[in-house]
Amino acid sequence: MSVLKASLWRAALVLVAVALFGMPSSVQADPLKGLSLRLGFFRPQRDGIRTITDYAAFGGGLQYEVPFIPKAFTGENWSTSLSVDFHYSERKTGVFRNIPVAINQVYTFEQANGIRPFAGFCITAATFGTTGTAEKQPTITRLGAGLILGANLNDKMYIEGRYEWFGKHGSVIGTPEGMRLYFGYRL
Repeated sequence: MSVLKASLWRAALVLVAVALFGMPSSVQADPLKGLSLRLGFFRPQRDGIRTITDYAAFGGGLQYEVPFIPKAFTGENWSTSLSVDFHYSERKTGVFRNIPVAINQVYTFEQANGIRPFAGFCITAATFGTTGTAEKQPTITRLGAGLILGANLNDKMYIEGRYEWFGKHGSVIGTPEGMRLYFGYRL
């Protein structure tokens, strides 16, 4: 567990350092602007992981909107964010851990009925592994990409769903391909 804690701390510190050092000094007055906390679950698509998680691996994470990373597309409704999440599931058959770190590009549409929908894509590096009586997967990292759909319920709260695909190379039980669904709160 200490290796996992160290990895989480490293990921969080890198995310904060990149966000703070890359910002212009006028933006650094409020370092929490753009930070949101997320709670949700990961629903695996592949049988190897699904036998360990049963239905889903629950977890949470952080997302930070970064104004200094160039946007893939121009326009004021495009935004770039970095996200770090942690999913965990423990059953008799084993333990599954997944730590996806993603760069997200999202387009926010015009408000309709008080809700502002958004859609986009992400590039993700997922570190995952399993232990227990089921087929074991050593901790490995795989690159992937995904599609994002969601809605801003108001200025502070949002819901987000994403489906991601990963390369299988070297994976014993499959990859953490599947649906992630989150409820987020902006600080």
